[in-house]
Amino acid sequence: RLRIDDAVDAIPVHFSNGVLGCIAVGLFASPGKLLVAYNNDIHVGWFYSWGRGSGDANLLLCQITGILFIAVWTMGIMFPFFWLLKVGGVLRVDPLEEMVGLDISHHKGSAYDFSGPKKEDLDKLLSDSSPRTRVESHSPTGT
Repeated sequence: RLRIDDAVDAIPVHFSNGVLGCIAVGLFASPGKLLVAYNNDIHVGWFYSWGRGSGDANLLLCQITGILFIAVWTMGIMFPFFWLLKVGGVLRVDPLEEMVGLDISHHKGSAYDFSGPKKEDLDKLLSDSSPRTRVESHSPTGT
């Protein structure tokens, strides 16, 4: 395993879908869309007009080259930055803080209360004898 700490699933959401979107352009781009975007419709998507042989892999190769360039550029810039943070000891929090949760350790409270209702609130609700009124739903169909 790569041991990547990705609490918000940014890699599968943004990276994977971005790569798939870029590759989809190289596969399915139509001449009309390319003419509007680039004023050129020579190299369409690889699957476009497959039967007539007008689709080629040039646009797909350009998209893959762009993906690789962006990945190398991003890793080249960010690796030294994160390495310095790791060496400086500010990349991760203490293991105890991580186990307890950063909401509690940094903000002195929990973001989500999973404890359920308090017993006294339930007792008050169950002992409440105030009259309840029934709310009828009125839909346009009369049901």
